[in-house]
Amino acid sequence: MITTVFIDRDGTVGGDGHFQSIEDFRPYDGFTEAIESLKQENIAVYCLTNQTHINFGDLDYHEFEKSMLKIGFNDVFVCPHTKFENCKCHKPKRGLIEQAHKKYDFLNESSVIIGDSYKSDMVLADTEKILGLHVATGRVESENDYRFNNVVETNDVISACAWILKNRKV
Repeated sequence: MITTVFIDRDGTVGGDGHFQSIEDFRPYDGFTEAIESLKQENIAVYCLTNQTHINFGDLDYHEFEKSMLKIGFNDVFVCPHTKFENCKCHKPKRGLIEQAHKKYDFLNESSVIIGDSYKSDMVLADTEKILGLHVATGRVESENDYRFNNVVETNDVISACAWILKNRKV
């Protein structure tokens, strides 16, 4: 039974897979309704994202968090670090999932990560034994460079949410 969904921001919720400011960021049409349909089924929906522009000073952490809550997420888990800072939370490292476990009671086996990046989102899903739903929006990467046990290909975040509702008792 799927109880928890983590969704990447850039390239998954909207945009092309690269950073956009809060002012310029627009979710894909139908996104808000799609995650509302999950929440109506008592599925928790969390934003799970790397946002290096926070540490660069181009983005305020609290303003970013507010913007994600405003578009419908139940909570937001953000890594503000660059991959060179050797933190424990920059996807595909497991720190953001650990933060979520400290705050909420859920099982990885009952969770899903929706994302556009094989090298961060789907690697994290695979490592944590979380079902990965890869979306064909955002980043362009070759699936052939990776071997996953538990990843489903979907067109976009809206079709990923529909897949979850259809298969939530898997």
